[in-house]
Parts: sequence; structure tokens; C-alpha cells
Amino acid sequence: MTQHAPFTLPATPCTFDAVAIVGAGRLGGALAAAAGAAGIRVDGPLRRDEAPPADAGAVLLCVSDAQIERAAAALPVRPGRLVGHTSAATTLAALGAHEAFSLHPLMTVTAEGAAFAGATAAIAGASDRALAFAEGLARRLGMHPLEIADADRAAYHAAACIASNFLVTLEDVAERLAQTAGLEREPLAQLVRATVANWAQLGAERALTGPIARGDEATVARQRAAVAARMPADLELFDALTDATRRLATPAPVAAMKTLRSIAELRAALNGPRRAGRSIGLVPTMGALHDGHLSLIRRARTSCDEIVVSLFVNPTQFDESGDLAAYPRDEARDAALAAEAGADILFAPPPAEVYPPGFATTVSVGEVSAQLEGEHRGGAHFAGVATVVTKLLNMVQPDVAFFGQKDAQQVAVVRRLVRDLDVPVRIEVGDTIREPDGLALSSRNVRLRGDERRRALALRRGLDAVRACHAAGERDATILAAIGRAAMAELDVEPEYLQLVLPDTFAQVATVGEQPVLVAVAARVGDVRLIDNDILNGS
Repeated sequence: MTQHAPFTLPATPCTFDAVAIVGAGRLGGALAAAAGAAGIRVDGPLRRDEAPPADAGAVLLCVSDAQIERAAAALPVRPGRLVGHTSAATTLAALGAHEAFSLHPLMTVTAEGAAFAGATAAIAGASDRALAFAEGLARRLGMHPLEIADADRAAYHAAACIASNFLVTLEDVAERLAQTAGLEREPLAQLVRATVANWAQLGAERALTGPIARGDEATVARQRAAVAARMPADLELFDALTDATRRLATPAPVAAMKTLRSIAELRAALNGPRRAGRSIGLVPTMGALHDGHLSLIRRARTSCDEIVVSLFVNPTQFDESGDLAAYPRDEARDAALAAEAGADILFAPPPAEVYPPGFATTVSVGEVSAQLEGEHRGGAHFAGVATVVTKLLNMVQPDVAFFGQKDAQQVAVVRRLVRDLDVPVRIEVGDTIREPDGLALSSRNVRLRGDERRRALALRRGLDAVRACHAAGERDATILAAIGRAAMAELDVEPEYLQLVLPDTFAQVATVGEQPVLVAVAARVGDVRLIDNDILNGS
């Protein structure tokens, strides 16, 4: 325990057999009852305007923090008398010239009382004798004493409030939201009890479950939309809790993220982890990172030991030079986001490292590349995609590579080249992440201006119309596509295509049967070209 200077007043013995309690509120009443049950003689609980007996060897002020200093000043300083308070955050200085102590039960106290036995009590003392009294009183009440220094009291109390008071606030929010879905308190209470028990036994990281822990950002986005619609006043709280939970779900990297530029540096950095049998995950990106990319990095973090995020704006997949020039670039921002999401390595090579002088090889994937995006952007687009992905897979040699469902045709191309070329990698696909209003996240969204942002919702509106018509029993693909295009026209957007295709081959279907069917759409809104998709009969 902390060393205490001798107190200047005469140090007469003070036993734990008697105490005067000032303050007849919840805590004063509960402590008086507990002390009496423990065989301690109690004077009180006294009202704040009642003076404790002159011979009281110890006085415990169970008053609000704002009243402690005034209540202590009203007591005459007597040699040998100890005066204490029960505040968690207030220091001993508030007790003035008295030989001071404090005892704060780390336990909730309601109008029905409190169970102090087994709880922790935060104690402090201005002298060894005062500290010993606080410790002895805590033990007589069945509590475990823990000395808290004055400098730590505010942090201690904040932690206690987060664990207790704020938990009640969170449960109130949860209960009110649950009621909008027809769920009452008791099912939530069972969940809370199990969750707290898991946290107490396992710790926060191992006890955390749910969509953020498993990297399911699409579900989080749907949850956010529901909160925004039903309890908008609590959306800021939901966002803050989401961010905090993401930090908890993302283990801190052993070392700071490295940014590497060359293939040689990359392979050297991965040699050690590979020899140690650590799994390697790759998240290929072209930068301009948004929550869609970050959800893939977090997903990779939960399933792989070493995470490589590539940042390379691939010039060979752009069919329009203006689109390449306008593509947003901010490596410093992207690096910070990737590191926060859990990346170990940011591989950001210059173009000459990927395509050195004399480079003359192209990877071309037939059939699946020829439809839709291949038709509208030209054959060079997917040849550029397939070539750079093949090179990245060879450079990193990951166990798992992570792609987003929004680029569904790119996923089909990558899966085909991995299969055809016997590349030893598993491809995992993350759900499309959307804004609360349904717009699929895209690096190009920042280029939408004015009313274009509203009109961009036409893609999602078209997909929703197809899904609703299919759910109503329509199976003819031509009719379904026409319904989708008509819905888009309401926002004055004409699609480049809206077609129903098989998700593996992108072959167009005439009828929607029992097999999964991908509804793919692309459109220009202003100068910005956007794509999106949905799956019928599947996930």
C-alpha cells in the first residue's frame, strides 16, 4: 500500500466496532443496515442537519459529492476522530483538516438496498491509522478493500459508471428498440446475463460475438439503417458503439503496419511468417478505401495470421483514360485506415514494379469475361483485371484472397482463373456494404454531385423492384428486367444493362427457376459509372 505521512493530530486508537453515518439516503441506509448486521454499533443514519455524537470515533459521510466539503466543515475537528466519505471520485482533500478516510462500495445501490458482501470497496486514508480503519470497516462488511490513489479516483469512478450506469442506459436503448420489433425485456435480460457471465469468465476479446466480431459489415449496415429509421436520436450512440466494438474485434498488430514498395521487400517480409506456418490473407484494392474494403480487411483479420492489403491503381483495367485520371488517390489516408482495420503490410508498388519495361504477358479468361462488363468496357478490362490479380497472387502467395460481392463479375473471373491455372488460394467473398439508404459503397461515389447522389439510388431501386416482382411469383427474366428498368426510369436513370444471369458463368437466363440467379445492373449517373447486383434464390 501507499506510504502515508504521520497525521498531525493525536493518534488515538480507533476500532471498527462503532461508526456514525451521516446521510439517510439509499447508500447511508444500506450501509447502516449492513453494519448493524455485522455487529457494528451504528449511530444513524443521521440526517445531514443532525450532528453525530461528540464521542463518535469515526464519522462516515454518505452525502452527495457536492455536499461533502460543506458537511465535513460543519463537523468540529476532534483529536482522534476519523471522518470519511463514500464518494468514488472525490479526493480526501474535500474533508479538510479532519483525519480523513474514504470507502466506496463498488456495488449498485437501489431503493431496495444492496448486497455488499463479496463486493470490492475502494479505500483511501490520509494516515496509516485512517487507511487501516477503512480497510477494517470494509472487511467487517464482507467487502474486499482496494486502495485507490487520489490521482486515479476519477478514472476508477468512470470505469465503474461505464460498467454499471452506462450499461443500464444501453439496455434501455436496446429495450426500446426491441419493443419496436415486438420483443419484451426478459429475452434481452437473459442475453445480458449470459453476456456478462461470458465477459467475467473469458474477458472482452474472447466473449465478443456478433456480426462485427465475424466481419459481417452488411448486417451492421442493415442494423444501422433500422436504428436510423426507428430511433434516430440514438444513431450517434449506435455509431460510437460500433466503432468501439470494431476496435475490440480487431486485435492490435504485434508491430506497426509496414508499407512496402517492391516485390523483393514483400517476399522477404512474408518469408518468416510463411516458414512459421502462419496463414496469409490478401485484400487487393485500388485504394480510396471505404467501409466495403475495411470490412474485407477485418474479415481477413479474423481468419488469417498475416494480412496484406495491396494498393495499386491498375492502369490496364481502365477503358477510359479520363476515368483513370479521375480515380481518387490518397495513400496516407488509405494507409491509416488499413492499419486501423488490422493490416500488417500495405503493398503499394509503383506501376513499373508491376509492369516493368518489356512486360508482354496478358491473362485472358474467356466466356465469363465477355458478358456485361466485358461487353460494355471492352475485352481489355477483364484482361487487365485477370493479369494484375494473377500477378498479385504470385507476389503474395496468400492462403486466402478476399473480394467484395459488389464486383460480382470480377469475382467470377477470379474464381475461374484460380481454378483454370491451379492457383493454390481460397477465394472468399464479402457482402456488399451499403449506405443507410441502400447505395452500394464505391470509391466513385465521392464524384457524385448535387442531385446525382439521389438519382444514384436508381440502381438499388431497380434491384429491389426485381426482387419484389420475383417474390410475387414472376419467373420470366425478360419481364423481371423490364420491371427493374422501369423503376430506374422513375429517377431518370437509363441502365447500360440490367440482366439476369448465372453467377458463375454470367450466361443470361430466360426463366428464374430454383437455382441462384444474379441480377446485375450498371448505369451512368452524370459522369460516374456505377454497378450493383442482387441474388435471387441464394445468398
